[in-house]
Formats: sequence, structure tokens, C-alpha cells
Amino acid sequence: MLQIQNLKTEESLLLATTVVSLISIPSIYYFFNNKKNGKAKAAVKQEKEFPKPTIVPVSDDFDWEKQTPYPYRPYKKGPYKMNLAIRKLDPNDIICIEDTYLDRVTLREKLFDEKKLSGFHESALDSLKETYRFIFNHLLQRYPKYFTYSNDKKTIINKIKESSVPANPSDLSGNELLRIIASNIEEDMLLLIKNNDEGEPDEYVLRASTSLFPAGFNPAQKMNLPLTKIHTPVPHYVEKLQTSMNKFFSRIKPYEFIIRNNWSIQTHTNLCAPTGSHATKEEATTIHPLYPQDLDFNKVFFRVEKQCFTRLPETGSDLMFIRTYVTSLMDLRGSLTEEEKEILCSAIDGIMGDFAIYKKRIQWGEAAKAFIMGESNGSNPVKTKYTFVS
Repeated sequence: MLQIQNLKTEESLLLATTVVSLISIPSIYYFFNNKKNGKAKAAVKQEKEFPKPTIVPVSDDFDWEKQTPYPYRPYKKGPYKMNLAIRKLDPNDIICIEDTYLDRVTLREKLFDEKKLSGFHESALDSLKETYRFIFNHLLQRYPKYFTYSNDKKTIINKIKESSVPANPSDLSGNELLRIIASNIEEDMLLLIKNNDEGEPDEYVLRASTSLFPAGFNPAQKMNLPLTKIHTPVPHYVEKLQTSMNKFFSRIKPYEFIIRNNWSIQTHTNLCAPTGSHATKEEATTIHPLYPQDLDFNKVFFRVEKQCFTRLPETGSDLMFIRTYVTSLMDLRGSLTEEEKEILCSAIDGIMGDFAIYKKRIQWGEAAKAFIMGESNGSNPVKTKYTFVS
């Protein structure tokens, strides 16, 4: 132990100052570097918790034209339950190429140019560029047979479309980024950023999207809205989903991949359906049940959304992909066992109350069940394939 009490006054002061300095310098250094060190430790912890995934290339014999869409069947017997129903996602499957690819991306390019269904806020520009890199890095790694660099590495070649895109998004505008993304993957893309504005809801806000296959809403009207306002039309959202949804979007980590599904039945032939898929209580008074004999079930579709989530590691924005799958009830009925048909009909009956109105089950429910159970073949018993044009 240092003994300073017997030294002369000046010597005491000098020695005391030196001791204090030796103690304080590392303290001050730690104080000013605490945030940096904290971030570094958090990054190490994050890397251990959710390591960066290795994307596995598809097999050499993979043929996109022979890859049938995954048959998602997320319905369950009994009453419809409103919950997130999230589960882990294989990172390899966040963006997929199936036999619908060329038709869908061609349609998406057309929709992007003709309809105002995409948009971005300037605050999302860096996140958009990171998303661009995320998407094309995934395609290059997962589907090297169809996505490759040019010889000079300046462009990425899409061999399915016979087109190319810039390898580096740095100089692209927001609209250019959105258009390239929209026309190279089937998935709709949404970017949500935590709201930092004082006086505004403490929620994630939609700051960029290419929602070209909407079901019952106009994507342009959702831009720059927080999660709760986005879901205003959804019955009972505030009391049943608001809290869990906000927690989910806050807690998702970089390199963590999550999936959920929802489903419905649509009686129209639009993949891009800002209207026609949902109804309000006011509209319900004028909606009448459809008769199965009046419907061509080649043009009535079981519609499923594959919703995928992750967090971008650089900008910290939440990234969401929505892949829309549609199967005609004609095809669906032919693929189900008798037990599976009963489960689906039970799930249709389970859509009750406000949700029966919102999902328009009050209109299509009885007709769909009659066809599924073979009580009617509709207006056209001959199986035909419908090609989506909108």
C-alpha cells in the first residue's frame, strides 16, 4: 500500500495526482469506448446465437421448370384462432424459384410499371441497398445454375429471364432498387424500421415495399404507417395481436429466420387484388352467398401467403418477404383425401363472426364446401389451367 501521509505537502499532492491519473485513464478510456465495446460484445453474442447461415446450392439436376410450388396447407380443423403461429425457417427457403417463376416475375414487372403499388421513404435507402445485396447474394449462392456474375463482375446475369442487373447497388435510386427487386423474385418485399419520431407510436413503420400481389388492401395506403395502423381493418387485431406483433418485430435478430402462413379462398382471378378479397361490416349487408353451380372452380382459388422474416445485420431494419401461392379448388379437391376434405370444410366453418365477414366467408363458404365434398362440380366440370394476367 502506498503511504503518502508522511510526505511533504507538495510531494503528497504530486503522488496523489499520479495515483488518481493512473486509476482514471483506463476509466475514462472505458467510458468513451463503452458503447463501441458493447456493440462488439453484442455482435459476438449475436454471431454465437444466430451464426451467419451457409446457403447450400441446389443440386446439379435442379430444373426450375419442373419444380412444383410447395403445397402449403396451413388450415386446421375447428374454430379459426388468431395468433402469429410463427416457426423457424430454413434460410435456404427464404426466396425460392419454382415453375411459376418466369410468368410471375414478368407479371410483376408489368404491374410495377402500370400500378402504384410500391414505394419507399428516404430513411430506407440504405436498407434497400442492403436488401438488394441480400437478395442477389442469396440467388447467386442458392441458384448458381441460373444466376451468375458477368466476366467483369459488374453485373449479375439472370439466365431464366435472359437479363442482367447491376452487381453493386450503390449508385441506384430507390425506385430503381424497387423495380429490379420486384422483377427478379416472386416474393413481395417489405422493409420496416423502428419509429424514432417523438410523439409517434413506438412501433415498426413500413418504409419501403414492393407489394405487387396484395390481397384486399392498397399497398400505397400502407406506406409510412406503423404496424397497428397497417392492421386497422383486421378484426380484433389490437386486443389479440398488437402486443405480440410489436414484440416479435422488436426481438427478431440478424441471421434469425422465421416463417408463418395465412390462408383464404378467393372467387376472383387476380393475383394483384387491392380490392375484392375482404369485406367490411357495412358491405356485409349487401353480400349474398354464392351458389356452387354458378362458379367455375378452375377460377376459384385457395390462396396462401408464405410470410418470411429476418433482420438485416448492417442497418438493423426488419425485412419481410411474402410469397403468394394460389391453387384452384379444382386442383385442390383432386389432391385431398376424404379426411383432408373434412378438415378443410371444418376450417371453413371455423371462420366465424367478424372474420367471416372480413375474409368474405359469408359469400364463398357454403359453395366452396359443396364443391370440396363433391356435392357439386360447379359450372365447369372439366379441369383447365388458368393463367394469371393481373
